[in-house]
Amino acid sequence: MNLTLSLGVDGGGGATAKKRKLRDDVGEGDGGDRARVMRLLQARDRVAKVELDHHDDDHGGKGGEGGLRLMRLLLSSAAAGEVGDTHAAAVALREVYRHASFRGSDPVERVAAYFADALASRLLLPSPPPVPATTTRAEQFLALTMFYQASPLYQFAHFTANQAIVEAFEASGCRRLHVVDFDVSFGFQWPSLIQSLSDAAAATSSGSNDGSGSSGGGGEQVSLRITGFGASTDELRDTEARLTRFADGCPNLRFEFEGVMNDGPEDGRHGRIRVDPAAAVVVNLVFPAAASSRESRATLDCIRALDPSLVFLIDRASDGSPARSRKSESLLPRFASSLRYYAAVFESLHECLPADSAERLAIERDHLGVEISDAMAASPDHRAADYWTETLERAGFEGARLSSRTVSQAKLLLKMKSGGCGGGFRVMEDGGDMAMALGWRDRALIRATAWRPCRRSVGKHDL
Repeated sequence: MNLTLSLGVDGGGGATAKKRKLRDDVGEGDGGDRARVMRLLQARDRVAKVELDHHDDDHGGKGGEGGLRLMRLLLSSAAAGEVGDTHAAAVALREVYRHASFRGSDPVERVAAYFADALASRLLLPSPPPVPATTTRAEQFLALTMFYQASPLYQFAHFTANQAIVEAFEASGCRRLHVVDFDVSFGFQWPSLIQSLSDAAAATSSGSNDGSGSSGGGGEQVSLRITGFGASTDELRDTEARLTRFADGCPNLRFEFEGVMNDGPEDGRHGRIRVDPAAAVVVNLVFPAAASSRESRATLDCIRALDPSLVFLIDRASDGSPARSRKSESLLPRFASSLRYYAAVFESLHECLPADSAERLAIERDHLGVEISDAMAASPDHRAADYWTETLERAGFEGARLSSRTVSQAKLLLKMKSGGCGGGFRVMEDGGDMAMALGWRDRALIRATAWRPCRRSVGKHDL
């Protein structure tokens, strides 16, 4: 079965102590510290005011040496702030604010401005900067919709995952498919799966009827139930409504969405999932490395209890960080990795949309900027990009090969969708046919892998 491309989108410890000490120093330190922070805030406010008053001005590119200098200043500020040198951290950030710009003509200027805000909020300021204003969920939905349509980044991830899910379902011999998505968000991944299952069921029914002489409404329906975990009741309700409306137009498919809030006890996740013993179970993990260690262990326990036929993992590609599977309480490795990742994403988006694009500005402000802020504000108890790969292996799963059809269709999708992005995106086959990555220029951005139980006994002490 070839996957149908359909978006179906319509409207709708140590570091903790250091952080506390830094903020105490800012709030209760001497007048020099207060003055430095106030000057930093004033510099940041001037950046925002100038851009509001002169938003059509060309700030001049900061690529090349200028861009590298901004990156070095940000890393210097992060390193200084982590060891408690608020003076050096603030001085470096003030210099970033002098040259960075949310509306700059160069993507390095823009990504530097967002990281400067996130870093200032985490290390130096008693409260987050007052601008840009917090985005609403509606604005985030619109920005994600525009990003989904403008860039192949998420489409590649979802398309590849769905093709592997379809193939696992076909191999199971079942007529019922149960997908457990531990971060369903707005549900953008699932319309193409719904459409593809419907098309396959219709083709099977047509083939059966050709030889049987039967008439009527076709063969047996395919059943799809998606259990989606989310952080908001309203968001889950809206996601259910969008997917249900889309599925209503797809014949030969019985669709059900089950939204589950993430606010329940983490060790009871499996008990909140209705399990159908007659269904093939597939787990979808999208960017799970952002979760805390407690959330990750709870998710892993739930996956093992579900005993899925396939686990599909989409995560940021590793950048060679030495932290690997161990949690890191240091901000600097995470900051450097995120800075490199988002610099590449901003550059790719810069080539996907015109320089004066209001859509690009909204995507960067209401989606990518929010992601940067959340990543920098997260608990220091985080996991490196390789954590889930290594953990799934220890938990009794083995890597599953990605079929040649999955790879070829991913390349076809990229060819269709990246024409306006200067040809900078590329499919990178990693580890033979065991993994596939989407890269920008020479940097891998996201990595897709499939996992299945290897049917060996693994105890919790192995994890």
